[in-house]
Amino acid sequence: MFRHIKDQAPLDEGDGPIAIIMTPTRELALQIWKEAKKFANLLKLNVVAVYGGVGISEQIADLKRQPEIIVCTPGRMIEMLTANSGKVTNLRRVTYCVLDEADRMFDLGFEPQVMKILANIRPNKQLLLFSATFPKQMDGLARKVLKAPVEIQVGGKSIVCKDVNQNVLIVEEQQKFLKLLELLGIYSQTGSVLVFVEKQEKSEELVNMLIKSNYMAAPLHGGVNQDDRNSTIVDFKSGVLTLMVATSVAARGLDVKNLKLVVNYDCPNHYEDYVHRVGRTGRAGNKGFAYTFIMPEGQEKMAGELVRAFESAGSKAPSELKEMYTKWKKQMKTEGKNTRIGTGGFGGSGFKYDALEDEATINKRRMQKLVLGIENNVMDDDGEIEEQLITMLKSTKTYLEKGAVNSMLVKGGNGNSNSTNEPTPTVSEGKMERAKAAAAKINAAKAPQSEQPTVAPTPSGSTITAPNVMTGSTIQINISAASLAKQKADQLNERLNYVPTENSNLYDLPDNVHFYEEELEINEFPQQVRYKVCSRDSIKQIQEFADVGISVKGSHIIGNREPHAGERKLYLFIEARDEISLRRAKEEILRIMKDAFRQIGAANRGGTQSRYKVV
Repeated sequence: MFRHIKDQAPLDEGDGPIAIIMTPTRELALQIWKEAKKFANLLKLNVVAVYGGVGISEQIADLKRQPEIIVCTPGRMIEMLTANSGKVTNLRRVTYCVLDEADRMFDLGFEPQVMKILANIRPNKQLLLFSATFPKQMDGLARKVLKAPVEIQVGGKSIVCKDVNQNVLIVEEQQKFLKLLELLGIYSQTGSVLVFVEKQEKSEELVNMLIKSNYMAAPLHGGVNQDDRNSTIVDFKSGVLTLMVATSVAARGLDVKNLKLVVNYDCPNHYEDYVHRVGRTGRAGNKGFAYTFIMPEGQEKMAGELVRAFESAGSKAPSELKEMYTKWKKQMKTEGKNTRIGTGGFGGSGFKYDALEDEATINKRRMQKLVLGIENNVMDDDGEIEEQLITMLKSTKTYLEKGAVNSMLVKGGNGNSNSTNEPTPTVSEGKMERAKAAAAKINAAKAPQSEQPTVAPTPSGSTITAPNVMTGSTIQINISAASLAKQKADQLNERLNYVPTENSNLYDLPDNVHFYEEELEINEFPQQVRYKVCSRDSIKQIQEFADVGISVKGSHIIGNREPHAGERKLYLFIEARDEISLRRAKEEILRIMKDAFRQIGAANRGGTQSRYKVV
């Protein structure tokens, strides 16, 4: 690059740089700028670092001195090109362009910005891409901006250096910190230690825990002020600070001379991130050690990526890690799921074009049509709104015979379980004997007066009740009159909308009692509608109004994601003694949903509400 720049004509007034080096992170840009400055001073060239997180005025002043080389991050470079109507700098003289960590530069995070910059550079430029890893998807995308490229591989593509001693520890979350302290006790005296975590909050939390354990550490992540990030990097490279806890922002390009140990406190979520993390040690022929903490549950897929990293580097993977991945692979195979490891690229999951996706699209359109119709006063008729809601509600009805009802009551359930999915339980012998005795009493009561034997005087009510209560037997006195009275009471309750509160006897159900069940799927409805119909007040109101049992089951599935094994989409489970109660419950649910939709429409018609108004 320096030879190429020296061969060009000197810069004239208003010319931009000759070479541009783009990096994904600010720390890497600062590191390259410092290294390039050592050569540029001898060649009397000017190098400027342009990156975010710091004041823009000083960088504008540096660019006005017309540097031959700019080391930048894509976002801040676009700001400089558009500042002051493009008078700060331009790309007219750029003939040499370098993309460091090119696979990261072409993913969905940086690709639009990088392509905008490359589109404004002359077509006959010399373009160089550097990276330790290059997935196939990114490789294909990068080749679109290259013309007849020459590919040079040093060692191998996406392979951990052989100078790195890789280790994996299968530990629980609560054991990680103790294992980290054990590793620090072994390696902290030999050199610097870099610990990688997944989130910024975890970095701060771990630093506080290490300080309490008498280890001086500092965090490095995107939430830290840029000046603090720069000073942390300087202290870590100079050896003033020997322990740093960072997110993957420090995984690429960071070069520390005496870094002996890398600890993946949180297991990386893809193979390329792992290669870059452990690549911070074992550089320039030095030996290094890398330890990765992986949990036995929830990270089985990443175990396959780690096995791949061991085998590609010519090392033997731990047997426990292989067993963990093999077990998970068999489980996924039994569930009919894909077990392919490796990065899937950045293209998204895409469309399936199947019946389920078509149905979801139709439901979404119906939902939008319903909300917009109410909002614009196009759909004011209750019948029309209710018809739309019924078409969107996925309903499943179940009818339970008397035998299934009795078996559920003997089991002692509350009627919330679906009896069609469970075997009918058997009744114990003692209860069967009591049932036979009760049947004999009923037959004796129904027999003609002439056929009935002479009986002793009828004892008092307390004499009959006491032994029956003690033994748990059913009292059968004037059975026909009681049944007639119960029927009259049920009719009166139905007319008065009265809900009985006392539980009926478990072993004395009339022959005409049946249970009706219905499931109403509400997963696809708007959030306000789901909250309204699933609220405690609404559930209680429906139960008291229709004399039904109702419960909310399943979980809300976002988007087009398919439910996992044993998981169901959000639905309402309704149980009733008769079809009338079931129908009334469903009508009440539809009424509540209509009110919720009207509230949504009214809120949308009102426009944005301000906190203050001018009087």
